[in-house]
Amino acid sequence: MHPLVKLVLIVVIVIAAVVIWGRVMGRKDPDRELVGLTDTVRARVSREISAGHKINAIKIYREATGAPLSDAKRAVDGWFVPGQGPGVRDAAASFSEGRLTDEGRARISELIVAGRREDAMSLYSEATGASGAEAQAIIRTWDTTQNY
Repeated sequence: MHPLVKLVLIVVIVIAAVVIWGRVMGRKDPDRELVGLTDTVRARVSREISAGHKINAIKIYREATGAPLSDAKRAVDGWFVPGQGPGVRDAAASFSEGRLTDEGRARISELIVAGRREDAMSLYSEATGASGAEAQAIIRTWDTTQNY
C-alpha cells in the first residue's frame, strides 16, 4: 500500500474515533442529576407542545430524563393523541391527585354552565399545567352535574 494512502487511512480512523468518542462520552455530565418526569416537567413539555414548540419540548424531555434524541422525539410525538397518550392520563389524574382544588372545580363547572368553555379550558390549564389540547379534551367531557 502506498505510504500516502496509509497516512490518509490512519487520519480517517483517528477522526472517526474522536467523533465517536465525543458523541458517546462528550455529552454526559456526571455531576448533573436527572429529575425525571415530574409534574412540573410534564407541564412544561405539554405547554411547549401546545404552543407548537416541539423542539423545545424534546429538549426539556431530554434534559429531565437523559433519553436519547430518538426516544425523546418518539415520546413527544406520542405525547397527546385524543383519547390516549400520557398527556390525557396526566390531565385526568389531576382529579384523583388533588392538583385541582374544589374551588377550581366549582369555578370550571360554573364557566361551562355559563357557556364560557374557553375560559374554563384556560382555568383548567393554569390549575393543572395541562396543555391546551389536554384541557380541551377534559372540558369537552366535563360533567357539571357531579360534585367533583
